[in-house]
Amino acid sequence: MWKINEKNLGYLVLILIAGVTSVIGFYIAKKIELAEKPPQVIIQPSEYPDWDAIKGEDSDIDIKRILITKDCPQGGCESDKPATQQLDAIDRQYEVKGRLTRAYLYVEAIVDYKRPLTAWDDIYFKMNSFGGHLIKDENLLPVPPGDVSIHLYDLRSISYYPKIKDKENRENRHNNINIFYLLQDSMTIDIRVFVSSDRPGRIMKEVAIYYECFKGSDCSIKEIQ
Repeated sequence: MWKINEKNLGYLVLILIAGVTSVIGFYIAKKIELAEKPPQVIIQPSEYPDWDAIKGEDSDIDIKRILITKDCPQGGCESDKPATQQLDAIDRQYEVKGRLTRAYLYVEAIVDYKRPLTAWDDIYFKMNSFGGHLIKDENLLPVPPGDVSIHLYDLRSISYYPKIKDKENRENRHNNINIFYLLQDSMTIDIRVFVSSDRPGRIMKEVAIYYECFKGSDCSIKEIQ
């Protein structure tokens, strides 16, 4: 039987020291290796994919814009009176060329000169015979929070009340109307837009249609002067 004597004990101590040293060396080497590696960036899925496509830092270069508020001052088109007293609508006419694969309605607006729109306010948007007082609930696409109201709509799904009386009475609601189909080659579209509110300080900072051409199609939406 193997007996522990002074000599064997010495061997055990040496083996133990060697093992501990090996583990410590491995640990230190791993730490150095990890420290020298560049940090891994974990890319999270975007919370605002549609907004990112048109407005994000890495926006889609294939998406074009027709700026309905192009003639407004830098701060936007401002209305000092309620819509019931002075409508201040923007009316424009455009011609569509080519084939589009997607399109958005984008609106930045405020009331009281500085506040986001409330439940009592809305955007009136009409394209040809479709549209009216836009309903914000399930149709709004997600956008980052901010100091102004940002409304982003997929033009394939627009809900609205045609007239203000319809909105007040909660009747004649038109749900999930596809007005994207109007954006066809050689189609003429008439657009009217304004901030509908009983309060002054109605400002349209940006109203635009962002669109993308079908692959291989040189499409455009151009204003008719």
